Amino acid sequence: MIQSQFVDSIDIESHPKRPGFLDLLGELRAPLEALAFPLRALRHSWPRSENGNRKTVMLIPAFMAPDLMLRPMARFCEWLGHRAEFCGIWQNARCPRVTFEQLEAKLREISDRDGSRVVVIGHSLGGVYARELAARDPERIERAITLGSPINAPLESCHRAVRALVDSMAALRGQREGCLTESCSCGVELTRRCTHAVPITVVYSRTDGIVHWESCIDRTGSDLVDHAEVMGSHVGMAVSADVFRIIADRLAMPRREARPPAA
Repeated sequence: MIQSQFVDSIDIESHPKRPGFLDLLGELRAPLEALAFPLRALRHSWPRSENGNRKTVMLIPAFMAPDLMLRPMARFCEWLGHRAEFCGIWQNARCPRVTFEQLEAKLREISDRDGSRVVVIGHSLGGVYARELAARDPERIERAITLGSPINAPLESCHRAVRALVDSMAALRGQREGCLTESCSCGVELTRRCTHAVPITVVYSRTDGIVHWESCIDRTGSDLVDHAEVMGSHVGMAVSADVFRIIADRLAMPRREARPPAA
């Protein structure tokens, strides 16, 4: 893992970049990354939950992906001693407004049940939703962790094949114009927030073949945001030993002040 500091020299919104064809081919290594996980995991001392530091983790899958894709991550979090919760997503391709309403309801359910803040982890588009949840309901969220999430010019920084898929799904809903952009009438803001009220960990890879890594960088300058670079594919982030190491370390951090009881 490489911790990185950034300046505002990257103007991704004025000059967005996309992954190329060779970058996309690199995504084929995702199964190898999964197979390599056990060997790489043996070399790390995993911080297990203890002394009442057990946290609840809410997992949000990537675009077009179901909850099932994050099952290895859920089992890992549970092995560390935490509780993992899925959002009931069979395919993350519905209208953002509808999906976000589902996520808000799930967050309220989990937080009110456990009486504590929730760690929200989102892969790709799921991470964009995680940031929005953190911005809208900070009292229910302990931390948000984004994995390869395009928070700057999302449609202009993803691979063209992914952009075509997004446009096709939006066209099927009759909402092609503006869908998944700032002008979308559904009201879900998908670009970076200017302020943060909860800690956010941004995980990115310069060898991401789906989303250009520069679009994942948070340049708000907030002290609550930290970046972590990994080497690997976009799809492989869901099974990466390096990503799991970052998640484990963040889950081991002390809790923020207890959340006020639900009214």
